[in-house]
Amino acid sequence: MEKSSQRIFSSNPSPKTPIIRVENIVKRFPGAVALDNVSVEFYEGTIHAILGENGSGKSTLVKILSGIYTPDEGAIYYKGKKVTIENPIKALSLGISMVSQSPVLIERLTVAENLMLGLKQLGVFASSKSVLKLFEEITEKIGIKVDPEEDVWKLTYTQRQLVEIARALMLGSKVIILDEALTYLPLEERRKFYRYLLEFKSKGGLAILITHKIPEAFEVSDMITVLRRGKHVGTVKTSETNYDAVREMMFAERAKEITLERLMDGVPGETVLEVRDLWVKNDFGTYALRGISLEVRRGEVLGLAGIVGNGQVELAQALMGLRSVERGSIIVHANGRSYVNPATKTLRKIGVGYIPDRPLSHGVSIDYGLRENIAVMPGYTGPFIKWGRMTKLAREFIEVLNIVTPSPKTPLKYLSGGNLMKSLVARELDLARSALVAYNPTRGLDEVTSIKVRRMIKEKVVKDKIGVLLISEDLDEIFQVSDRIAVINEGKIVGLFDAKSASREEVEKLMVM
Repeated sequence: MEKSSQRIFSSNPSPKTPIIRVENIVKRFPGAVALDNVSVEFYEGTIHAILGENGSGKSTLVKILSGIYTPDEGAIYYKGKKVTIENPIKALSLGISMVSQSPVLIERLTVAENLMLGLKQLGVFASSKSVLKLFEEITEKIGIKVDPEEDVWKLTYTQRQLVEIARALMLGSKVIILDEALTYLPLEERRKFYRYLLEFKSKGGLAILITHKIPEAFEVSDMITVLRRGKHVGTVKTSETNYDAVREMMFAERAKEITLERLMDGVPGETVLEVRDLWVKNDFGTYALRGISLEVRRGEVLGLAGIVGNGQVELAQALMGLRSVERGSIIVHANGRSYVNPATKTLRKIGVGYIPDRPLSHGVSIDYGLRENIAVMPGYTGPFIKWGRMTKLAREFIEVLNIVTPSPKTPLKYLSGGNLMKSLVARELDLARSALVAYNPTRGLDEVTSIKVRRMIKEKVVKDKIGVLLISEDLDEIFQVSDRIAVINEGKIVGLFDAKSASREEVEKLMVM
């Protein structure tokens, strides 16, 4: 059953002044209309959630407000004055900051250097000492723990998101846009930031929250706008609506597909993936995994639950040959053979699928289409590429997951984040003939698509007898899909449960002990 969300604070009963108004916005991309005459008003002193299924146009709308895209038609009014937001610097000068779903920090610089650069672009030349002091004040207030002298490439996805949020707040923006930036933050960090938003809106600020999770919108927002297929379906006060009404606005008849009931049980067979006393170091040279042992059997999903930063990323990378094993071994049983510590290319050839922790940068090449992203995989091609087969596969993936794209050849960079993620999931599920290592496989997907992906994973497990290691920061997902649940904490497995009888309370307790 779906758990009701606890509201962090009450709605603003009567917003007065629209700080931003968009009128009849149209935005076209090759072969698609992303926004079709969209008009919305955003008020001072509110948190305004924008909801919609993948490809509905919500990210396109806020990218127009933040100067990343320019509209083909329509007008934007800021504080009652018509404005042209031709680039992100113009948006920042107006007091509009955006934190995107994919962090855009410069990896070769430190956190502090990224912060200094952001201020310099606005013509603010502050001393490093004053910048670090402001960063520390903001991070303490919203509960972020990140060393400002750390290189960005060493940070986890979640830490990068937190730094992006802190940077937006440091700029003193009047409008903060959060494009799927909070969804996968740990619960405690997310709640702390919600409380900061209460203070922000009490001073007249506007927060625009893009999310695909309806409970998140109800937990924190004052207003909800729903987009569907590029059109504005409606805007309502959060206090005057409910989950079912918003779901119907988002998905129409497809809303009936949403459920959090446990999916079918698999029938476990022989072991396909085995980890024995595994020790792996993180980017800092210390051990992220400390003697982990586990096994994944054909015909089952082993869900791995844990607070982000407890070794999950290092485990997934080690399993796929992307991180060195210091001690212990990884054994994959496939094709009548046992492969010990196999290389990445070998894993792909024997049918091990992989959905990485940073799918948009590590999972696909966004400059190429879905067809080309299939063709590069060792599991699909030999010495020669059969382009007809690749095109056919791409079209099948598009149909199965309803990927919104003009063509199998359209570069993935033109797709929404959700449709890009669906492209990756479709390919990896098809490629997985032996096993699948999946890290947050429904990240960025709307509720209906998330349920569909979970069902596809479970159907693949039951029908094709693959084994799945599901690493997820979403406990609802873990409990819905898993046959067994393992809990990881500080690089060790601290609990193993049968999913049917597992207590959510006990799992959560082990995660934070």
